[in-house]
Amino acid sequence: MVASEGRPVCGHAQGHRTPPPARPAASAAWHAKAGDSSGEEFGFSQPFEVDLGRAALIAEALRESGYPLCTADVVTAELARPEHERGVIGRFAADQLERAGWRP
Repeated sequence: MVASEGRPVCGHAQGHRTPPPARPAASAAWHAKAGDSSGEEFGFSQPFEVDLGRAALIAEALRESGYPLCTADVVTAELARPEHERGVIGRFAADQLERAGWRP
């Protein structure tokens, strides 16, 4: 399903703007890559790519939190947009990756 401005809709009321609550315990797959000691800050507000495994974990959390049609493809599409163009799903996904210390 696609909203009128071309954004995917994940089966939740369109007027809903509050992101679902964060999962308290992140799995090992959410953590930064081993040996990554670049020290460079990554800007999560810019468009970026994430692997399907991490996108699937985020989509699962969103489905459990009231977005029943959310998929890994929707998550990756949202993250490929600049922050000002992201919907709730993209903002939630970027926030979860940042909190987990993930880096590309």
